[in-house]
Amino acid sequence: MKSLKEQLLQAGLKATPNPKAQNEREAISKKKITETIIHQEQRNFCEECQQVRPDVELYYHRNPTTEAEWICVKCADRLKIADSFRQTAQSDTSIKRMFRREHGATRPADEFKSVKPQKTKTEVNGNR
Repeated sequence: MKSLKEQLLQAGLKATPNPKAQNEREAISKKKITETIIHQEQRNFCEECQQVRPDVELYYHRNPTTEAEWICVKCADRLKIADSFRQTAQSDTSIKRMFRREHGATRPADEFKSVKPQKTKTEVNGNR
């Protein structure tokens, strides 16, 4: 004696797909995502004044009044952080050669290594 399931399959009825299987997504680890997708090529958020500015650069400074590292020109001048502490030339103003400091000398953009990301943008899976 055959089971009911085997009899229905023999009669030509097919099993319907599980509706939950349509909603299941491919499991992607967070490490894999950050290695393959470039989230932000340029930083433009000033950690000091909490604003989006076109002249934000990375400063490794010794100023005890702030812990911010990504600082705009206005805040760097106000905090009297010398341009010798600047580590990047990645902002829109420095790319267009319009980056100018009011506090002390401005380092030219040629002194900074232009590091282009080696990873290319890959196809993004929208089901994550």
